[in-house]
Amino acid sequence: MRKLLIIFMLVFVASVTYAKDTKFITHVTLTTYNAVTSQCDGNPLITADGTKIDVKKLKKGTIKYCAVSRDLLRYIPYGSVIHIEGHGFYEVRDTMNKRFSHYIDILQHTSQKNFKKSNVRVVVIKKRKKKG
Repeated sequence: MRKLLIIFMLVFVASVTYAKDTKFITHVTLTTYNAVTSQCDGNPLITADGTKIDVKKLKKGTIKYCAVSRDLLRYIPYGSVIHIEGHGFYEVRDTMNKRFSHYIDILQHTSQKNFKKSNVRVVVIKKRKKKG
């Protein structure tokens, strides 16, 4: 019985350590969007999680927000910090239209050119825990 208990404890500690060290990594289609009514809802300066977008900070690049497709939201919830290969670190603050799957949309100022890239590596750096 004692051996069984020791084995159980070792397996438990190993699984907890493994879970803490693993990060969610995926590849997505990366697009960009602007905080304008034609690309958002009726209030384009407020994200899905309620964050107000400061257009001046967005233009300077001091805020870096993104939207995730709804299928990714369970793995990358609002408030998470992700690293997008070739583009840097972003905070998840918004959600894309339900027609998109496995997409991430970078929020950028209207002065920047929009783009679309396939098979871009994304790593969750800091996953925000859900409330409740």
